[in-house]
Amino acid sequence: MKAEIVAVGTEILLGDIVNTNAQFLSQRLAALGVDVYHHVTVGDNPGRMAEAFRQALARADLVVVTGGLGPTEDDLTREAVASALGLTLRRDSDVEEGLRAFFRSMGREMSSANLKQADVLEGAETIPARLGTAPGQWLEREGKIIVLLPGVPHEMRDMVDIEVKGRLSGRTGPAVAGSVSLLVAARPESELAEEVLEALSGVDGVRVSFRVNEGRIEVKLSSGGDADALAEAARRVRERLGRWVVAEGEETLEGNLGDALRSRGLTLAVAESLTGGMLGESITSVPGSSDYFRGGIIAYDYEAKERLLGVDRSLLEARGAVNEEVAEAMARGARERLGADIAVAVSGVAGPGAGAEKEPPGTVAFGLCDGDRSFAWKYRLPGDRETVRRIAVTVALTIVYLYVRDGDTGHVR
Repeated sequence: MKAEIVAVGTEILLGDIVNTNAQFLSQRLAALGVDVYHHVTVGDNPGRMAEAFRQALARADLVVVTGGLGPTEDDLTREAVASALGLTLRRDSDVEEGLRAFFRSMGREMSSANLKQADVLEGAETIPARLGTAPGQWLEREGKIIVLLPGVPHEMRDMVDIEVKGRLSGRTGPAVAGSVSLLVAARPESELAEEVLEALSGVDGVRVSFRVNEGRIEVKLSSGGDADALAEAARRVRERLGRWVVAEGEETLEGNLGDALRSRGLTLAVAESLTGGMLGESITSVPGSSDYFRGGIIAYDYEAKERLLGVDRSLLEARGAVNEEVAEAMARGARERLGADIAVAVSGVAGPGAGAEKEPPGTVAFGLCDGDRSFAWKYRLPGDRETVRRIAVTVALTIVYLYVRDGDTGHVR
């Protein structure tokens, strides 16, 4: 079965929002054995919308449309699809009553504008709206399937998982046998890709893809039907990448770091300069992080580093803040002041305008201290100011995780 996903919304074309719905739908459809051939985005213009729907129906067996099912004047998906197919719209009394009941339950009077959400394509079935007011629609016509879904992501995802997947089950090609996702952090993409492809030499029937995001690379292995080949591919890649695999599947680097600290009865503190609290926020994004996270100190200028972390002022003035010795001193200070077993520090130049610092933008120093020993690194990270800051968070987390999990830091690149 060939599919096309049509996203409706001028706000997507203008770049005001990111079309995460298409990504979600492609993943769900692929898992069902549906081949997605095209993604199309069209603005809130009835003529262009109708033309986009006609083209999609000419190319695909399944057309999934998201957006444009709300109550406002620019919600025109129902009308445009009806025009493209030469169908009429009918007012569904059950949907109308459901809308009125929803607003009564909220203690509000329903606007007459909401009634258009009860307009259903001739011959279509409605898909219940459990999380909102816009029901979806399912229409089968001339061997084609047209599915209309709301654009609000959580509403759309609920409909797909509760209703659409079941309706498509048994009507598609062979489902994907499975996939394995391995998360690697603080490694260069080109180097990683070479190692993975070498590891997969001689393994047939397995696809590999790489997704890079702020210093983290997801290596995804998938197979359309050979579970044994997939398992062998995953074994080879794990063995080749070794300790640099920091998470698998639904796991996260932050979550695994927390588990490693908790299982060993260790506590962690952070000292941050260029990341300005982002590292602490990342650590505390994990439920239960209070078990092991003592806190953080944000020390942005020299005076704060000296007063809050005990960094020697003469060292700062002689070497600058983006320096391995300074990073080590920051980590020691955070550990001592916050009473943690381990502390990690980050100091760097994220972009232009770094005051007296002489290092080029992207230069970041990291320090780690456990009381008996301390370590430090300095790297040049790629990207703009925000990217450098986010990659720095990933590198800092990786440094701590490798140290806690393996007992040493290795060479974090």
